[in-house]
Amino acid sequence: MSSGLINVLLMVPIFLFSLCFHEFAHAWMAVKRGDSTPKLNGRLSMHPMAHADILGTLILPTLAIYTGAPFFGWAKPVPVDIRNLKYGRKDFALVAAAGPLANIILAFFSTALLFVLVRLPVEHKIVETMQLFAVVGIQVNLMLAFFNLLPIAPLDGFNVIQGFVPKKTALWLNKSARFSGIILIVLLFTGGLRYLAIPVTIAFRFLVHFVG
Repeated sequence: MSSGLINVLLMVPIFLFSLCFHEFAHAWMAVKRGDSTPKLNGRLSMHPMAHADILGTLILPTLAIYTGAPFFGWAKPVPVDIRNLKYGRKDFALVAAAGPLANIILAFFSTALLFVLVRLPVEHKIVETMQLFAVVGIQVNLMLAFFNLLPIAPLDGFNVIQGFVPKKTALWLNKSARFSGIILIVLLFTGGLRYLAIPVTIAFRFLVHFVG
């Protein structure tokens, strides 16, 4: 079995689950803050088909993992009506932050699982495979968290910032958001997104340090 296929079999299921949990967290927080739109649209769910975009969630990530190309992907955005949120922009910032926070929680959970697995008094192929899944789970979720925290529309970091800046600044940011797609494409094809590996690597080493 080729290394590319092995990477696909390891990373795609973890990426899909982590992305679904990310989107579910957005939906859950929106409902908690007063907007039932995500629930009415079937997004308060962990079912992959509720969130998956065929191109962005399956095809492009699989090709990137298999070929070693720059990793890039997305899910369908969760519909949120800011008018239904109790505190408007501030609640919308919480909804946006819920996604990356969900991935950080999964990274911590994967670390805890790895901590247990490396201490099992059993040497077996299944245990080794689970350890590998846990390591990949840490890496994938840290990557998703840091990527989505970039302050570029339509990523979560952009919406988090909008919740805490003055209204005039938020309006200016909304107008400038039309250039965000170009910025993301430039970062992707110039290799700029590879700099995300720096905080991801630092955070990964920090977490694995506690595994021992």
